[in-house]
Amino acid sequence: MLTRVLFLCRDSVLLAVLFSLLAGPLLAEEIKIGGTGNALGTMRLLGDAFSKKYPNLRVTVLSSIGSSGAIKAVPKGVIDIGLTSRPLSAEERAAGVVAIEYARTPTVLAVSTKSKVTAITREQIADLYSGKLAKWPDGIPIRPVLRQPGDDNTKQIKSLSPAIEKALIDAEQRPGLVFAVFDQEAADKIESIPGAIGVTTLALIKAENRSLRPLKLDAIEPTPKNGSSGNYPLAKNFFIVTQPSPSAVVQQFIAFVNSPAGREILTQTGHWIP
Repeated sequence: MLTRVLFLCRDSVLLAVLFSLLAGPLLAEEIKIGGTGNALGTMRLLGDAFSKKYPNLRVTVLSSIGSSGAIKAVPKGVIDIGLTSRPLSAEERAAGVVAIEYARTPTVLAVSTKSKVTAITREQIADLYSGKLAKWPDGIPIRPVLRQPGDDNTKQIKSLSPAIEKALIDAEQRPGLVFAVFDQEAADKIESIPGAIGVTTLALIKAENRSLRPLKLDAIEPTPKNGSSGNYPLAKNFFIVTQPSPSAVVQQFIAFVNSPAGREILTQTGHWIP
């Protein structure tokens, strides 16, 4: 009888040990994050660092759902944190969400690292979108990768000059040009299509280790320093979107993003802090 009791006790202890080993990851509280593709690579790095520091908390970063998708998903509880590259509209604020800007990064025109091109001017941008400039100096045909007309990247490039705006509007109607819907799709096409050029961000290139080269614009390097000083003209602003009273774990994650450890990750991935 005593032997049986000892075996039962031993089995109970083993079960308790096994449960303690398994319970941590199984019962880890999850934070779901989604939004603009330009922010996802860096947010995954932040999420990994956060989960290492707090093993009982797990961060899941979804594939791109865009800024508008994130803003709609947060009040419905589909995601805990949304990532956008634009401020909220009055209508969106009225729907019950708040936004906090956490970082900025240069918006860039980029080519594959296989290309020899390192710089571009506003005049050349207008010419390549209009078709007037059809080949790179090495003879490879230029293949612009376009986004939908309402995309923020497209709006930023159009803002560089009236000539670029007109050329882009005309290019959107030209048959045979390459289009991309999401930020990662655009980066994929710029990387893989010979002669391709398109718009992305320094943050996406660095955080995702993309084989892309951001181009100097009118001889200005697209660095965080030049962006924060205003010398480089294009910037992508990133916002965290939450419900007005976010949960304690969401607040904990946002605090980590703004901590020295979080800011170091942002700096390393091509951001500056506003």
